[in-house]
Amino acid sequence: MTRRPLLALLLVFLGLGLTYALVIPCCESPDEWSHLSVIRYWSEHHTAPPRTIPDRRAASGSDVAWFFSYHDPPLYYAPPLYHALAALLVSPIGLDDLPHLMTPSPAWAAGFPPQADTSPFNKNIFVHTADETWATSPTVRSLWVLRLLSLGLGAVTVYSTYALAGLLWPGRPLLALGAAAVVASNPQFIALSVGVTNDNLLNALFGLALVWTVRLMGEEAPLRRWAALGGLTGLALLTKPSGLLLLPLGLLAALWADGPRREFIRRATAFLTAATVIGGWWYLLNAIRYSDPLGIGPHLAAQRPLAHFGLREAGMVARSYWAAFGWGPLLVATPFYLAAGAVLLLALAGLVGRRLRPPGGVKPLVLLLFALLLNIASLVRWAIATGSPVGRLLFPTLPVLGLLVAWGLSRWGRRLPLVIVTAAFLFAAYVPWHYLRPAYTLSVPTRMPETAVPFGRDFGPVRVVGYEPLPAQVHPGDTLAVTIYWQAARSSSPRYRVWVQLAPQDPTKKVAAYDFWLGGTLYPVELWQVGETVRETYRLAVPDWAPAPETYWIRFGLTAPDGHRLTSDGGDMLTLGPLVVK
Repeated sequence: MTRRPLLALLLVFLGLGLTYALVIPCCESPDEWSHLSVIRYWSEHHTAPPRTIPDRRAASGSDVAWFFSYHDPPLYYAPPLYHALAALLVSPIGLDDLPHLMTPSPAWAAGFPPQADTSPFNKNIFVHTADETWATSPTVRSLWVLRLLSLGLGAVTVYSTYALAGLLWPGRPLLALGAAAVVASNPQFIALSVGVTNDNLLNALFGLALVWTVRLMGEEAPLRRWAALGGLTGLALLTKPSGLLLLPLGLLAALWADGPRREFIRRATAFLTAATVIGGWWYLLNAIRYSDPLGIGPHLAAQRPLAHFGLREAGMVARSYWAAFGWGPLLVATPFYLAAGAVLLLALAGLVGRRLRPPGGVKPLVLLLFALLLNIASLVRWAIATGSPVGRLLFPTLPVLGLLVAWGLSRWGRRLPLVIVTAAFLFAAYVPWHYLRPAYTLSVPTRMPETAVPFGRDFGPVRVVGYEPLPAQVHPGDTLAVTIYWQAARSSSPRYRVWVQLAPQDPTKKVAAYDFWLGGTLYPVELWQVGETVRETYRLAVPDWAPAPETYWIRFGLTAPDGHRLTSDGGDMLTLGPLVVK
């Protein structure tokens, strides 16, 4: 069997990744803003930023907004490999307008952060203006270069899964392909793989190191190959402190490899020497300078620790390991989580019914399980210390879970695993359009189409220039979309709220309503430029109990920050309609 199926799988993964990259705006991928800040510092100063301890914790909305705003030097502190390489790539392009793009969403200062649910409402961390495009923003151009790099690193992780499964089950390419497919179809992994983050480099190095480790255990390798494994580990150490997990794995592999005891000492020495020389200096430098070898002092100073790690936190890890996007997080519908859990239980049942002895040997499997347990233990410790129980921190050992799931499912024949994998890829393709795009669709300036109805009315410095025709009738239980075209008459308008309601002749008997900032959290009105036409769609859920048949009208207006309603032509509301609910 050729490797064409693997190539096809990688192409599918890359295609899905590009789709996710298209719908996730700049800085909305987890930690992307902080990594871009560090990369910008490297690009401008040609050195790592100093270790800066923030003077506050993320204890309130205003404090969180402060953390999300641009800082020079950056508040993020990490080993230098990823950011130095990234800076080399994008220095010719630059990140000059990054401070302008890092304007936190007004929701933070107002005290209502994103909530963990399936609604796309209020899920953005930053506002997004009309000039956030490839043509006008060097940061966006640099972002795409770095996202393509990340996607390539994600493909390396997928390939590592295939190679790892091939070492444990030689001669079973379908099983190896299935393991790689489990990784490549994970929506959270796809989303992370288009983010600007050192996680992607760590995951790729970790996957390659696992492959190299298992391979060395099965052969009498010369010391230079153990030193090469140490070098790979050293690069992981220079990427993120999580790379330290590779040290006990390398030593265990050196112990279990064939040969007398003195060979273990020689292998371990070659491995540790290379890892220490390449990656250990950064930790020694932190210990001497700051008495903080891991360099995690800024993280601990900024976050609020957990009192304990319980079932609730474990559930958060499980959801965000597979499908919980952005910072909200933006969740998917509950049946999808139940289906994913059912697949895991099915795989577990398949493992229980098998002899745990892959053809590649028991020791490599035990080493991989040990790696998974180490990763879980480090996640729990980090979550308690920082209050961040996020599943993506388990992605260094995602290849291990991928091969275990594929092995367990293979017990049920070929047809069922094929159906499951196909469904997983279809769901991964469904996510960006059904969940991510609605959450991040910008109310960017546009031209009012000919289909719109002109409607020139002024609310102070904001003008209503038109609206889309309303349907003649709707039914109880429907969702009515009301699209209005606005225009800024002057820049720096106050942060107005727009209210929209559906009501009969008596406006006090409204049956559906919307009330939020004009422009929302993605592009609030105070950032609009003079003459821009902005399209906003307000969705009103017509309740089942709405009196019908009945004639209704759409009424809308603006509210100033102090609470009073703005007037237009002597009244405080404009009316569209009528339409019939029946």
